[in-house]
Amino acid sequence: MRKLALIIIPALGLFNSTLYALPDYDPFADATGSGGTSYTVGANLVGQTNAQGQGWSLAGSTGAQPVISAGNLTVSGLASSGGNSVSYGMAPSSPTPTVSARFNLGSTINSGTIYYSMALQVTSLGSLTTGGAFIAGFNNSAGSQSSTPSTFASRVYTRLSGTGFNVGLDLNGSTATQYASPTYNVGDTLFLVGSYTFVTGTANDTASMWINPDSSTFGAGTAPASTLTSSSSSESDIAQIASFMLRDGSALEPGVIVDDLRVGASWADVTPAVPEPGTTVLCGLGFGVLALIGWSRRSRQ
Repeated sequence: MRKLALIIIPALGLFNSTLYALPDYDPFADATGSGGTSYTVGANLVGQTNAQGQGWSLAGSTGAQPVISAGNLTVSGLASSGGNSVSYGMAPSSPTPTVSARFNLGSTINSGTIYYSMALQVTSLGSLTTGGAFIAGFNNSAGSQSSTPSTFASRVYTRLSGTGFNVGLDLNGSTATQYASPTYNVGDTLFLVGSYTFVTGTANDTASMWINPDSSTFGAGTAPASTLTSSSSSESDIAQIASFMLRDGSALEPGVIVDDLRVGASWADVTPAVPEPGTTVLCGLGFGVLALIGWSRRSRQ
């Protein structure tokens, strides 16, 4: 039985070794059983802590905050842990909205490529214009602050298009925003994947976005061709990424719902296919352990 224990214990350790490193995941679900918070429907997102111990901080001072909403956004083929979702946007013009919710990452990234993914639904166009408004993106800081952050990377934009909207990408706010041509309708559920790549040198980092990527690519070792790419040779690169922000800082933003936010170091990290890889491994380990126990008992008979 000693040999059996030596086999089982290291295998079980696999499930804890990367728990608090990338990928980071927030399904906006009750995490009180893991030392987090309840994510109660109607509560502010700021102040919540997920099952990995990562919290949401306030960045700004005035205006409505993102709040926990009941229900989920479903993306076909994508693994989901249920929970709730988050709604924000359509902030009133007075007082001037300056509030964002900052998801503090478990790591600070300053090299390679970092990805995010989220399900997105625009619930109302509000005062959105053809000039567009950005609603989310990577940020270079963590923790709380009373002012509105100015540095965002791989920004998610929306703009008015007839009776619907387009989705766009901006490297860090100083480049021309790239928009995808499809016009989406209020109530459509989109799956967005974004990335930011640090490139050695200056003014040469790049950002990419995938809008509704094919589910056959979920969990793949390499990312498929992106929908949009943004780069510039005339502006400063972001020095690091320490958080992801849901920006509620403009009266021009539409009303949106966001669900299943993931941040990771690879395409596979942020596009886990159904069933979750961890579940498959756990089941396999369980069957393996049972088989080993049975073999051990038979060998003693």
